[in-house]
Amino acid sequence: MFFKRNNLSARYGIYLASLALSFSVAGCAPPQPGPDRQFEGMASGAVLGAGAGAVTGFQVGAGTGPGAAVGAGFGAVAGAISGAVQDSEEDRVAALARGTQKERERSTVHQILQDHYQKRIELHPTRDIYPADLFFVGDEVRLCRMGVALINEIAIINQQRTPSSRIAVAIYVKSKDPESDFARYLAEERARNFADQLERGGVNPRRIETRPMVVNAPVLIDPLDNPDRYSQSVELILLDK
Repeated sequence: MFFKRNNLSARYGIYLASLALSFSVAGCAPPQPGPDRQFEGMASGAVLGAGAGAVTGFQVGAGTGPGAAVGAGFGAVAGAISGAVQDSEEDRVAALARGTQKERERSTVHQILQDHYQKRIELHPTRDIYPADLFFVGDEVRLCRMGVALINEIAIINQQRTPSSRIAVAIYVKSKDPESDFARYLAEERARNFADQLERGGVNPRRIETRPMVVNAPVLIDPLDNPDRYSQSVELILLDK
């Protein structure tokens, strides 16, 4: 009877250890791609921990079923905690990276604005004119990433200095044909996208108006820059000074 009981316990322990080991192998499958990775480390850690714990429990319990089961339980808890800590650390590092990138981007924007205001003093102190390539790439109407960050900073400055004044967003596109449909489209869509981003940056939409214009010459010539750079440009005009 004693021999049969030990033999049954041994087989039971081996079965549990094998089952836990199979779970641990399954846990090695690569995670499914996608943005939802919540508890991914916790789940895989629990499975791997359970497998390791079951093997340890089997060894300590001399092949008894309870030893393997208890080992698997402790292993699952330890593995889940380890996985949760890993998830938390990865999230913290990702958040830190995003914050660093945002601060670096904002620093670049501040430098662009500093250069812009210095040039404005030298070339056009009464007008606030930007080359369009700061906001748009080529002949695109969609704002580039740096353009979005730049408009957001302009919105903050506007809210601080002239929170009550209306703003006209004048978009200039140079064309030999004043009736060019493409030039008109380019100016209108850019003006709309620029105004929408100002609104998202905190400027009341009732304070914003757009003025898309097709011109036959650059609105500004910078002697130290490409003479055609301001063939496409953006001017912000305060209507209530």
